[in-house]
Amino acid sequence: MSGTGQGVFVPGEWRSLASCLGLSPRECGIVRAVFDGNSEKDTAARFGLSPHTVHTYLWRIYRKLRVQSREELLVRVFAEFRTLPKRSSTARKKPDARQRAL
Repeated sequence: MSGTGQGVFVPGEWRSLASCLGLSPRECGIVRAVFDGNSEKDTAARFGLSPHTVHTYLWRIYRKLRVQSREELLVRVFAEFRTLPKRSSTARKKPDARQRAL
């Protein structure tokens, strides 16, 4: 599932992270693009923005989260993820065939 940062976190986790980090939906989308390894140019095309606008968003996100690089941004988001309340392990499990038949 590339293209939405879902290789790392599920949508609910992204929403929780955005809330905890104080990110707007657009800022969260930019951070997700960083997690996908997208360049500013690729991110701009993905969101219909100019590369300069994406650069400005990244600069503001860096200031907000007190980081200075993409690498530090990744570390900061992972550190915040570790502080989130953990969901039960059964929340992610799919029911087996017997349970679906009932």
